[in-house]
Amino acid sequence: MKLSAGATTRFLKNPDPNICVVLVYGPDYGLIKERSQSISHTHLGDAPGSFSQTILTDTDIKTDPACLQDAFCALPLGGGPRVVRLKTSAELFVKPLKALLASLDGKQIIPAALLLIEAGDLGPRSPLRKCVEQDKTHAVTLACYAPDLRDLRDLATKAAQTHNLGFADGALDFLISHLPPDRAIAHSEVEKLVLYTSQGDVGIIEIPDVRAIVADSLNHNLDVFTSAVADGAAQRTDQLLGQALEAGQSPIALLRALQRYFLRLSEAKASVAGGRDIKSAMAGLRPPVFFAYQNAFSRQLSSWSLPTLESVIEHCLATERAMKKSGAHPENLIARLVIKISTMGGRT
Repeated sequence: MKLSAGATTRFLKNPDPNICVVLVYGPDYGLIKERSQSISHTHLGDAPGSFSQTILTDTDIKTDPACLQDAFCALPLGGGPRVVRLKTSAELFVKPLKALLASLDGKQIIPAALLLIEAGDLGPRSPLRKCVEQDKTHAVTLACYAPDLRDLRDLATKAAQTHNLGFADGALDFLISHLPPDRAIAHSEVEKLVLYTSQGDVGIIEIPDVRAIVADSLNHNLDVFTSAVADGAAQRTDQLLGQALEAGQSPIALLRALQRYFLRLSEAKASVAGGRDIKSAMAGLRPPVFFAYQNAFSRQLSSWSLPTLESVIEHCLATERAMKKSGAHPENLIARLVIKISTMGGRT
């Protein structure tokens, strides 16, 4: 069953006890994580048992398709509610899911858990979406789309009102223009802003407040991540990637940041190849390299060859195409890309 936006809100507040299969999907990865955690918490309660959750992967399903139904019907040790969670790339999972739903409809099995499926951005023709949406009794899909300007404006306004704050002329529009299209990250940034501003006596959020807390913070985090990737610092990169995804940063935002960074490296490297020195090549970039990253950028220009930089850009484009395919798992794709870049040879 496909739920509308209003029905989704009602379901999250008061889930239908007859629903035992939930598919959470869409391009807003922060919202997918937020809703999945909310559904799991509602089902398990405040004090879940030690064996209340079972985590399955596509590899588990591929190796043993029967493990899905086994986990779904297994009674927990000590009793209590259970959740079976699956992060999937979709297509490998459709056949065993169809069999499970058919067994439910035929009353051949009795569910002992809630099956919670987290997928990426699935198109209308996705077999996984169709499989769940066609079941009108036991299963629902919850779409997680990126917030539009009205959503972001409402989020910011309500957060400010909660702290008895208002916005100066232009400050709200400036804030909205710098919030990412991801609810989880946007919510986190707005909360930091209102907490920071509420410490003063003015009660008004000004543009400099937004610039200091939100715009610079987001740009700084992406700059640290992309510079670490270009340095080939595998351990540091893995840590930063994990932190970004855990905070709700979308894989596509991370990918775009990498594309921009390596395009700038490629542009500067081409200038060096044309006879300019590194300092003047960096000075010719627009916008110029931020002073705090000039040493790292200069070092990277010396270590990367132009053909290898062009190869990195091609890998980024290929990853973006892969992310847009039905059933893609962008978190895995961005992780593979980062590993590939961090270990690429062909540097000078």
